[in-house]
Amino acid sequence: MLRQSLQQKLLQKLSPQQIQLMKLLQLPTMELEVRIKEELEANPALEEGAEEEAWDEERKEEQEDGDETEAMSELISKSTWMMKRPITD
Repeated sequence: MLRQSLQQKLLQKLSPQQIQLMKLLQLPTMELEVRIKEELEANPALEEGAEEEAWDEERKEEQEDGDETEAMSELISKSTWMMKRPITD
């Protein structure tokens, strides 16, 4: 008797970077900080704080944008209130 079969296999291989990331994500905070300091000392191409400064600037911009958005929302709600108010002359 002739038999046919079809099999499908799904295989996922992790790259070395993905494996390293998984290991770093599993580290407790203190060990991660130590590991980062070690990497900074071992690799002169890495710089401490450059990304942190960029992040701080980004947060400041987001805050400023949030203030503008809040002011715009307040203006819209006041305008809506004024449009709903009956005109009495």
